[in-house]
Amino acid sequence: MSWYDIQAAALVPRYEAVQPAALHGWWRDLLPASPGAVLDIGAGSGRDAAWLATLGHAVVAAEPSSAMRQQGQRLHPDHRIRWTADALPELAGLLQSGLSFDAVLLSAVWQHVPPLQRARAFRKICTLLKPGGLLVLTLRQGPAPAGSGMHPVSLGEVEALARDHGLMPVRQMALPDQQGRPEVSWTGVALRLPDDGTGALPLLRHVILNDAKSTTYKLGLLRALLRAADGAAGWPSPRARRRLCCRSACWR
Repeated sequence: MSWYDIQAAALVPRYEAVQPAALHGWWRDLLPASPGAVLDIGAGSGRDAAWLATLGHAVVAAEPSSAMRQQGQRLHPDHRIRWTADALPELAGLLQSGLSFDAVLLSAVWQHVPPLQRARAFRKICTLLKPGGLLVLTLRQGPAPAGSGMHPVSLGEVEALARDHGLMPVRQMALPDQQGRPEVSWTGVALRLPDDGTGALPLLRHVILNDAKSTTYKLGLLRALLRAADGAAGWPSPRARRRLCCRSACWR
């Protein structure tokens, strides 16, 4: 039996007392304007899944704790929410389902993934994202309750994983603890998987940024351009694009 199964009766009222609109207001505008498919990993009491459903989205709520899952189904009986027992780092059922999502939320979850399993977990999350999809994580700083299975997290680690998988940083925010614990604080991170209109760009970015053949000058050039684009505030101006096109023609 997990710590969350044992603590469910005490945790659920505390979770439900937090207003999700206030908790997630820092990234609310990044969600699809039209109804989409959203995955809530570590859905807990279903508070956030229910909020996302009221915004019109179809939500898959993944919660491995049976006690938390049962409470969530009781408190939020919404036909737009589909519950599953899937958990990181495997997410086996979701990966086998063939589903993909416009947004994936990990709210107060990443600290439960053991450090040695995070690269694998991140790769599987990215597999579930649609091109153009949004990934939102909150990172916990502060002492962990005894027996909760929490591990230290860092923004730098998440940023490195994002670069390795071709995700673009969209927003970062320092957040207070909504339960009023002075010793606990949070960092919110929003990332997006680029979309070239064909669905091929995420794969190409991953190959270009991680291929071991660093001696090929064309691959090196592409890698440099992608890393420069990762750090740019926006797309090049039309004049800059024309200059790049002219230079590309000279190199061919």
